[in-house]
Parts: sequence; C-alpha cells; structure tokens
Amino acid sequence: MKPSADYILQMVAGTLMTRYVPMMTEEKAKAELGLSALLIGVVSEEMERAVARRVEENREVRGVFSRFLHVVGDEGLKARLSKAAQGQETDYRVSAMDKANCELLALLTEFHAHVEGLEGEDARAAEEAVWQALENWTKRREFASTEVFTQMLLASTVEKALEREAEFA
Repeated sequence: MKPSADYILQMVAGTLMTRYVPMMTEEKAKAELGLSALLIGVVSEEMERAVARRVEENREVRGVFSRFLHVVGDEGLKARLSKAAQGQETDYRVSAMDKANCELLALLTEFHAHVEGLEGEDARAAEEAVWQALENWTKRREFASTEVFTQMLLASTVEKALEREAEFA
C-alpha cells in the first residue's frame, strides 16, 4: 500500500494532537503545537478535495450563467457570460483551477450587480441562484478536520486540567 499525502498529513496531525500536545507543559507551546496540528489537518483535507471543489464550483457558476443568460440586457456582459458558461477545465493543476475559479467569481459578482438592477421574476430568480451558489461556495470551504482537531484539543485540555486537580487533592 502506498499512503497518500493527505493520509500522511492526517497521521502527523493526529499524532501531534494525541501524543505530543498533552505532553507539553507550557500553555503557549501547547497552543502553538495544537494550532500546527490543526493547520496540518486543514492542509490534508484541502489536498484531498482541492480540484473536486473547484470543478464543482466552476460548474455551478457556469450553470447559473447558462440558466439566466436570457435575463442579461448588456450585450458585452452577455457575451462574456456566454463564453464563460461554455468553458471547461483543461488544466487541473490547483493554480490553474484557482485562476479560473477567481475569474468566474469576479464575473458572478458582475452578473449579480447587473441583475440586481433589473425588474422581474427572472431577475429575482437569477439573484437567488447567485446567492445559492455563494452559499454552496462557502459550505464547500468548511473543514471537517477543524471540528475533529478542536475536539482533540479540548480533550487534551480537559485531561491536563484533571491531572492538575488530582495534584491538589
């Protein structure tokens, strides 16, 4: 078995949190090591999902453009939205995906500003679709490892507090 990079990082972060953070005696050192473990966990999670998340986001934004192209009155914006809606990834390096992601987000912002100034049900539906895409965008960026490592850090802190309490008993 060949362990993946994200698995290796998860193991390192877990070991730091469960074995080494509890051994730290200085609170500042414990907090710094815990934060380092948390960041390693976040990097691990992002490595695993980086390309998939960006593909999903880009696909969703392009779908919004396709569905609501008919609402756009500005011909220049309409042409750029149409071109973006037809686009697709050809370079799956994270840096290239980020570039496309940022360009689509900027265009989505411009599209949103445009439809906000329009009247009618289609314009309101387009606005709702933009807000939904942005909400989904945010949800995709949540880290499961944050909760896991927060719980581990809390358990470590409670363990240390119980040890100190036992010393005074």
